[in-house]
Amino acid sequence: MASRDKAMDEDEIKALVTAEIRDAELYFRDDVVQNRERAINYYNGEMPDTPAAPGWSSFKSRDVSDVMGWVLPGIIRVFSASDRMVNYEPRRPGDEQFTDQASDYANYIFWVDNNGYRILWDATHDSLLLADGIVKTYWDDSEECEYSVHSGLTAEQVMLLTEEEGVEITAQKEGEPFVDVDPQTGEPIEIPTYDVKIKRVTSHGRTRIETVEPENFLIDRNSISIADARFVCHRDPHVTRSKLIEMGFDKDIVESIPRYTFGYSQLSEEATARDPNVVTDNIGDKSMDRVELYECYVKADVNGDGIAETVLVYYAGGNGAGTLLDWEIWDDDLPFSQIPCEPVPHRFSSRSLAGEVMDVQQIKTVLFRQMLNNLYQVNNPQKDVEAESVINMDELINPTIGGVILRKRGAAPINYNVVPSIFDSALAGIQAMDNVTEMRTGVSRATMALDPMTLQNQTATASQNQRDSAYSQIELIARNQAELGWKDVFGKILRLIVKHQDRPRTIRLRDQWVDMDPRQWNAGMDAVINVGLGTGSRDRDMAMLNTILQSQMGITDRFQTSGMTQEALDMVPRIKKTLVKQAEAAGIRNADDFYPEITPERLQQIAQQQAAAAQQPDPKVAADMAKSQAEMGMKQQQMQQDAALQQEKIQTDAALKREQMAIDAQLKQEQMQQEIALKERQLAAEIELKRETAYLGAAVKGASASSEVHVGGEPG
Repeated sequence: MASRDKAMDEDEIKALVTAEIRDAELYFRDDVVQNRERAINYYNGEMPDTPAAPGWSSFKSRDVSDVMGWVLPGIIRVFSASDRMVNYEPRRPGDEQFTDQASDYANYIFWVDNNGYRILWDATHDSLLLADGIVKTYWDDSEECEYSVHSGLTAEQVMLLTEEEGVEITAQKEGEPFVDVDPQTGEPIEIPTYDVKIKRVTSHGRTRIETVEPENFLIDRNSISIADARFVCHRDPHVTRSKLIEMGFDKDIVESIPRYTFGYSQLSEEATARDPNVVTDNIGDKSMDRVELYECYVKADVNGDGIAETVLVYYAGGNGAGTLLDWEIWDDDLPFSQIPCEPVPHRFSSRSLAGEVMDVQQIKTVLFRQMLNNLYQVNNPQKDVEAESVINMDELINPTIGGVILRKRGAAPINYNVVPSIFDSALAGIQAMDNVTEMRTGVSRATMALDPMTLQNQTATASQNQRDSAYSQIELIARNQAELGWKDVFGKILRLIVKHQDRPRTIRLRDQWVDMDPRQWNAGMDAVINVGLGTGSRDRDMAMLNTILQSQMGITDRFQTSGMTQEALDMVPRIKKTLVKQAEAAGIRNADDFYPEITPERLQQIAQQQAAAAQQPDPKVAADMAKSQAEMGMKQQQMQQDAALQQEKIQTDAALKREQMAIDAQLKQEQMQQEIALKERQLAAEIELKRETAYLGAAVKGASASSEVHVGGEPG
């Protein structure tokens, strides 16, 4: 790769910047300026390219203003409905703990530190009217100081003041002495006092955001985007000599720069159209003379290594007679961001909303004028009268109410030349142009307001579909501005504070003082612009959010029913987010103030409390369990008693049975013994009877032998 033989000197840098400025100004003047000038004039109701005929209608249609008046509020509501215009998302592991804090701080810088609403309004207005809004984001390292005067301070009080961080005494003198009583002697003594003026440093640098007038932003004609441009520049014709000296530039060089006279020959066509009552000369002290300052960022090989560097060049004065104030190699992002309306592929300049309507406004202006001129002729037809036939001609030319026209005897009657009305045809043409506007922008009577005439013979669904179709075009513009413009702005804000803020800063956030220390944040976190809501009607947004909330509550209930406590807790931040979005859709800012802050630490604490509560049930549950256990113990005791009684009964019955069996056995034994004894007695009796019988028989037998014995005879 070829390289330069030597580094560029200041004369070469000045010549390069002068050529780039001249080429960029010629490019914009030839290609862009005329459209911008025309758009501004049409928006203000001025139409120099469509002059009215003398004596006829000079009506001017205001279609550009009307369309912007309808579209602009919707886009502003997209970005300003929430107090968080941006949310940062993690790019690498560990970023999750900083995303919320970084998002809060970036939104605070935009809305509070830099009057974000005015920046949003100006950039959006420029985007819709002039195709591109230009936002400048940079780090201002100048200190912000507050001065105050204190009188009657003692030496100790002065010392305490100077011990505060950022406090410096700029002036000091002795004051009136203070008379006091010596506590030891009781005699009066004089204590010296001092009057001091102190300087208190309140800021060591801030991120600054401002909107640049499109006519004061220059870019080379071959560029497609700001990041890849060879040359970009901010031309500021409002800088004073005093401001340049305050910025650190050499006083002699600054005083040698020709002043900017604000003549019409120096002003651009856009600036003239924007403010026709411009002052043509400077009035006041020389230090307040205004100087045209060019803040240029140009790519050039200034060190001779063959690789182009980005160089920041301060160049003052115009018309080829400028002065090089200072230059340095720039290693940061370019401070400019483009807020486009309708980007054109492979081109830097976008298409504007005004560009879609300006030709319609011109045609409608002509049609309206023709219609009104015809209406004037229809309502006031020309009179056909013979010369000298009317005595009081003034009454005929300028008739009065109830006036009498005097004609000469025998004069011909007055005739009227009737002009045919073109009202219907002109009105049809105007309505056709309104249809063209509706097709291009989505703006119509049905979408601008609830017009009863437009809603007749239409179903609610058809009307809503028509409104949604119009809102979709606004949403597309908002999406273009968010993804291609504001995302870049907030990415630069994060990178600037991470790189340049070297100490914590305390800000008031949601009624609490919070320290913001971005030194540990990842400057490459992704910026996501909030454009999800606000593009449709509030009723539609609220209905959608209600549906989401109901589904979230249903999922949470199912988690709780299934015992999935952690999953149910994970739904809590999402439910809060939906509630916040509902408040924002209703037009309430700072909706977070209405709901408690839910942090991961708090959710973890709740989970631990629930786990502890699961181990230690609440008193009611414990009482119920104790009651159940007591009842169970009583039942068990009763069962044991019943079992013991049953066992005792069984044992008693067994003992009774055994005793009965013993008694029965004894009775049986006694009965057997008795029976045996009875049998023995019977046997003995039988034996005795037999013995006696035998004896008697023997006796009888013996007696018969001696004498006849009569047995069984009569006794004795």
